[in-house]
Amino acid sequence: MKKINVAIVGFGLVGNRRKKYIDKNKKFNLKFISDNRFNKDFKRKNIFFYKNYKNIPIKNLNAVFITLPNFLAPVVTKYFLKKNIHIFCEKPPAKNLAEIIDVYKIYKTKKNLKLKYGFNHRYHLSVQLAKKIIDKKKIGQIINIRAIYGKSKILNFSKNNWRSKKKLAGGGILLDQGIHMLDLIRYLAGDFEEYKSFISNKYWKYDVEDNAFAIMRNKQGIIASIHSTATQWQHKFNLEIICSKGSIILDGILSSTKTYGKEQLRIYPSAEPYTYKNNKKTKIFYFNNDPSWELEIKEFADVITYNKAVKYGTIDEAIKVMRMIQKIYKNDERVLKI
Repeated sequence: MKKINVAIVGFGLVGNRRKKYIDKNKKFNLKFISDNRFNKDFKRKNIFFYKNYKNIPIKNLNAVFITLPNFLAPVVTKYFLKKNIHIFCEKPPAKNLAEIIDVYKIYKTKKNLKLKYGFNHRYHLSVQLAKKIIDKKKIGQIINIRAIYGKSKILNFSKNNWRSKKKLAGGGILLDQGIHMLDLIRYLAGDFEEYKSFISNKYWKYDVEDNAFAIMRNKQGIIASIHSTATQWQHKFNLEIICSKGSIILDGILSSTKTYGKEQLRIYPSAEPYTYKNNKKTKIFYFNNDPSWELEIKEFADVITYNKAVKYGTIDEAIKVMRMIQKIYKNDERVLKI
């Protein structure tokens, strides 16, 4: 079977990591890499390098991985869509909802193109197990969800970095990291309608938020809360799904930084009245490896090779999670002052 000729546009930390798994996938042939930091002496075997992505020869290209800052992601996505190239784009898909809708307007005219966004957390084994338990209603219906996702600062978060400037980033920790948790909440519980929120830049004092608190409710009456924070000095990932017959707790998540603790899932059965003896019925699952990046790359390769629909990270899902973020930002009237 003919290999898929691939380019990576943006060769920073994430671009380098994507390369590792692109190289491992036998369906892909990495031919081009573009980054504005390259100089003329930058060379690597069998790969052509370009400072400007527009210089990549389109006639020899089938798919592109876009790993760029928020303000560039939709611009470059639209460029390659117009060139009829399949696209895998990292999150966030854009600075705001309007920009991703502009991408959609072009994409919907391209019937045979594949566009996938990197909502990597859906591929974690703990998340997949939680989804399976919920879908099979093994512990009843979801009642509510509590979520915390936090780190000590946004990557490269400094006064002169694009991530600290609203006109370039579009938002702070909620858009940068909290977007993953919001996507998981949607994945597990569906769409939400009502929002209440507080947005703060009290600590870092840049013009994007370092903390976002939100509470949401959907048509089914499920209430979900999220705290997305860049002042969590000990990094934390915690997702609690409270159901009618018990609860599922996702605690810790495997990551490249290895700072979020061991990835585990605990199932607590409900009991009336509660006693500590019920703890003996608790089930704990530990996950010692993270196949999420490799699985994500594999799905994209299969989607192109076999002309399949994108399963996770569709543009519709990207639009919906960006709409959630917009509603959280706009619900706090003071957020415009940030």
